[in-house]
Amino acid sequence: MITGIGFGTNLYRFPSFGPELEPLFEFVKLSEQFGFERLRLLDHVVGIVAERHGGIAQTPYTDKSIIREVFTLMAYLSAITTKIHFVTGVLGLPQRQTVLVAKQAAEVDILSGGRLTLGVAVGYNPLEFDAMGANFHDRGKRFEEQIDVLRRLWTESDVSYDGQWHKFVDVSLSPRPLQRPIPLFFGLGRKIAPIPPDVVLERVGRLADGWLPIFKPGPEGRAAVETMERAAVEAGRDPSKIVMEMAMDVSGLGRDALLDEIRVRRDFGVHHINFSLPGADAGEHIDALKRLAEMLDGAQD
Repeated sequence: MITGIGFGTNLYRFPSFGPELEPLFEFVKLSEQFGFERLRLLDHVVGIVAERHGGIAQTPYTDKSIIREVFTLMAYLSAITTKIHFVTGVLGLPQRQTVLVAKQAAEVDILSGGRLTLGVAVGYNPLEFDAMGANFHDRGKRFEEQIDVLRRLWTESDVSYDGQWHKFVDVSLSPRPLQRPIPLFFGLGRKIAPIPPDVVLERVGRLADGWLPIFKPGPEGRAAVETMERAAVEAGRDPSKIVMEMAMDVSGLGRDALLDEIRVRRDFGVHHINFSLPGADAGEHIDALKRLAEMLDGAQD
C-alpha cells in the first residue's frame, strides 16, 4: 500500500450520464467497497443556457446537466454507506443563506456519523447568484463572514452575531453536528485559470481547514502553496495542518505511470488524491473505477 496519502473518487461525470439513480448508487457503493476513503459531490442549484452567455459558456455544468441537490443526496448516501467520507466539491457558499447551510450540514454530519467535509467556494457564475437572490459582487468578503458564522453555530450553544451581513441574537442549532466544527475546505481556481489570485490563496492560509486546488504539482503550484503557507504563518497558524486534497486524471495511465503520479503528489504535500475517471457513460465509468481499484491493489512504496 502506498502510505502517507488517501484516495477518493467523485460524482463529477454523472450529470452528463442521465437521470438514472441506480448507476450512481452502484458507483458510490463500489467506491466504498474498494476502500476509497472520500467521495466528492457537486453543487449547482440551477443550470444556465450557457451558449447565450459569452464567457460563462466555459462552465462545464449547464441546463443540460443533471445535478442532484447536494445535501439531500448526501443524506441518502449516508444510509447506504458506512465508511466513505463525503466532500462537497464545492458548495457555492455566498449564494446560500448561511444559517440554513449550518443546519443542513449539521444534519448530514449527524446522519453520516461524522463523515462530512464541507468544501466551499465563492462561486464564479453571476447568473446563478441572480437566480438565488444573492449579490455576486461582495461574495469574497461575505464568504469570510459566513465561515465565522458557520463555525460558531456548529460549536456554541448560544450565538449572537453582529456582522456586516449577519445579525442575530441568542440563537442555536439543535442538534449540533458530531464534528465541532465540521471541516471547511476551500475550493479555488478554474480550468481556464488554475492558479488563483494571491488574495484567494491567502484566504486559505488564514481561514481554511483544508483546500481543493486544481493546479498540478510543479513550479507554479509550489509558488501558490508558498503564498498560502506565508499567509497561514502570518495568521498564527501551522500551515502543515491545512489539508491539501488534489484531483488527478487517470485517463490513459497504466499502473506504473499511475503510481508514479501518486508519488509525485504525495511528495508535493498532497494529503488526499481525488481520482478523475474516464467513461462515455455510467457503465464505462464504473468499469474504469474497477480497473483503478485493481491497479491500486497491493501497490507498494
